[in-house]
Amino acid sequence: MTEKTARPAALSLVKPAAEEMQAPNPPPDTDPAFLDELAEQTAGPERLKQAFARLWAEVELLRSEARWQELVDLLHPAQERFPELVEAGFGPSLWGETAFALTQLKKYDAALELAKRCVQECPEDHHAHARLAYVLYDSLYAAKNREILLHPEERKARIELAHKHFAKAQTLRPDNVTQFYRQGMLYKAMQNKPERALPLFRTAVKNWDALSQQQKEARHQERKNAVKALYQWASCLLTLGNAKEALEVLSRCLEEDQPSQYLSMVHKYFALGKVHYAAGNYEEAGKALDFAAVHANAEDHDYVFELRARTALAQNKPQEAQKFLEKIPAGRRRPYVLWTEADILAAQGRLEQAKGVLKRAAERDRRGRHKALVRLAKIAFRQNDLEECLKWAREANAFCRQTYQNPHDEGLFWEAAALYRAGRHKEAWQVAGDLSILRPNFPHLRELKSRIARAMGSA
Repeated sequence: MTEKTARPAALSLVKPAAEEMQAPNPPPDTDPAFLDELAEQTAGPERLKQAFARLWAEVELLRSEARWQELVDLLHPAQERFPELVEAGFGPSLWGETAFALTQLKKYDAALELAKRCVQECPEDHHAHARLAYVLYDSLYAAKNREILLHPEERKARIELAHKHFAKAQTLRPDNVTQFYRQGMLYKAMQNKPERALPLFRTAVKNWDALSQQQKEARHQERKNAVKALYQWASCLLTLGNAKEALEVLSRCLEEDQPSQYLSMVHKYFALGKVHYAAGNYEEAGKALDFAAVHANAEDHDYVFELRARTALAQNKPQEAQKFLEKIPAGRRRPYVLWTEADILAAQGRLEQAKGVLKRAAERDRRGRHKALVRLAKIAFRQNDLEECLKWAREANAFCRQTYQNPHDEGLFWEAAALYRAGRHKEAWQVAGDLSILRPNFPHLRELKSRIARAMGSA
């Protein structure tokens, strides 16, 4: 992550009113000594401000050139290097800037210590809470990308703490864009909760839209996160099954990003193709994905070519679909690409080859193995090999129960279908009933149950 927090307002830092009111009558043996020492200081307030300004100019230069280690070497530890500045109240600014630099260096434990110190010193400062939330947020991304190791309990604690400080930063500045966007990403990317992320992305965009032109110019660094919030808003809508509204939001995102290009052409037009595909607009999906493919590399952006192949398959063009998929090197095809390869082979009637591809996918996949298994069940059903269909469907259900603590809905459907076709109607009715509890509106379940009921009634 390379997003930068806004520069802390160092010169305006003051202690909270509640703190100023405490201990109005300090012990006589310490107060006079403190005042005597203050009176003896040769550096008055103006000279301290000038010293801080000179230091900050050097900090800004190092930050602009991303010389993070040099910045840390310059500032840390501030109490030893600049004791008079820390005593004068500039400590939180120095600690905050050091925390940000340490975050860029992936030294999260040290960064967290300093960021927490800033919050303790300035509990009502927006920047302090935003910075601490950012350090936590970035460390979670680093763990997700396997750059650092976080144990499950530690990860959970960091997520909870990040939410707490994002919320506090939002309370202190409710018109902010960045903190709403980042908390939305925390829900979406870290916790897989698009329903919780959606209102946060919407608020980020709403806040940007509410700013005057003058305010937008003054806070121009937040525009990037407003555009990215539009993109993620559309993504959440699509995940939640609202392709129509997702298309409206994504269209605005493309328009807003036209002059800036914050988002890559591959990502934007892949997203557009994905939304059109979900809406059943296969012609438009194909056009968007073709445009994305112009800017894509088949090894790095295999998902573009996989969805392009699936779009052609949805148009009943398996030969064309195969050509798109062949752009992905055979040795680099991940399980989800193999699923599509098998679907193409099955659409061409090459069922044995499709089964071989799916078995390879199932062997390699630890998280989505059920998707290959249920495809094997469907092929077995097509071949009227009902025992084989039951085997694969039940294996898909067992895998999901073990991995996700729930059976696989499609696995249950094909288990019920195989039992019905085999004349085992009571068993079929029981499995279909289990699916009704899990997913009452599963496609074609009502028709299958109706057929099973008729078969049982005529038996």
